Amino acid sequence: MHRGSIILSATKSTRSFIFVSLAISAPFFLAAHGYSPLDTSLVIFASIGISTVFLYTYTALQWRTKARLLFLSSVLAAAMAILFLGRSPLALIAAIVVGGLSLGGRDYSANQSLEQFAISSYSENQKEKNAMFTLYNFASYGSGAIASYFLFLMGAGSFSLIFTVNLVLSAIQIILYIPLNLPDAVRREKGKAIPDPAVRTDVRKLMALFSADSLGGGLVNTAVISLWFEEVYHITLSQAGLIFIAVNIITALSVVASGYLSGRIGLVRTMVYTHIVSNVMLFLVPVFHILALSEIFLFLRQSTSQMDVPARDSFVNTRIPRDSRVSANSSFLAARNAFQIPGPGIAGVLMEIFPPGVFFSAALVKIAYDLAFYIEYHEYRI
Repeated sequence: MHRGSIILSATKSTRSFIFVSLAISAPFFLAAHGYSPLDTSLVIFASIGISTVFLYTYTALQWRTKARLLFLSSVLAAAMAILFLGRSPLALIAAIVVGGLSLGGRDYSANQSLEQFAISSYSENQKEKNAMFTLYNFASYGSGAIASYFLFLMGAGSFSLIFTVNLVLSAIQIILYIPLNLPDAVRREKGKAIPDPAVRTDVRKLMALFSADSLGGGLVNTAVISLWFEEVYHITLSQAGLIFIAVNIITALSVVASGYLSGRIGLVRTMVYTHIVSNVMLFLVPVFHILALSEIFLFLRQSTSQMDVPARDSFVNTRIPRDSRVSANSSFLAARNAFQIPGPGIAGVLMEIFPPGVFFSAALVKIAYDLAFYIEYHEYRI
């Protein structure tokens, strides 16, 4: 496996630790400062909106790949420094604005489109490419499990240590980028679209489909789930950490299984079949209103919910021509971020009037996406 893909997997793992730890702990941090569930959901909502604006803004940079990644990692480090020094809700909001941080718990940072382009450039062998994207995503969820374990150990009152560790990790990400030789994408004139009409049409279709998936995902991102369990079952930060240890370990293992499964049944079927199963389990999370059963269905959901991610990354970075991949990946990330924005706000309202509706709504929207994606791409055999 290419050395560059291993290092880029490590950079993704540092970001994932930061995003997961902030997403799980933010509801408890804000609650400790008197924020209500609706107030907290609005902060999450704002963070996703700001991160989307940040993502669109970053695309205006016409720098080389490595320069852009170093700039983006430096901005993240600056945001973590603000949070470390301020250690207040106002500092959290300032960090969100400066760093384009999303409290959704997933890495939708601008780094990702460039890293995915680089990984897809390291090999045209489909099996090796699938393996590299599997490692890339495994590193992300494995790091999320470590972040969750860290929160479980620290518990309430550990926010200063959380902010310190995140600052250190943001600095490590910069160091990891420095020795890398990264391929540069074909540069386009500012505002110029992808030249091939067929590719543009395909990108628009995929953007629409991924947007629908993100609309449902925004209702049940990591911060919203953490908030939901805190509000419905009154769990502590340590208990939330324990739940998300299992969530992220299960997810990381399922990502490894995804690589094997996609080699057996193809990328599209791996994406759709596993995702439908996960969304049925998602629907069942709040049904019985017993903490243990909600956790079990959440874990069952996670056993297949992210198996589509490495398959999707490989699908997109194979189907889209090389010279259009950075542009397409940036468009997908921006669309996914944008359509996550309403989710936390809607979830906050639902928690006030009908808490199970958070999971019911998310599951139904995401199942609709699965069916639409299969209808459109079921003949794609890779």
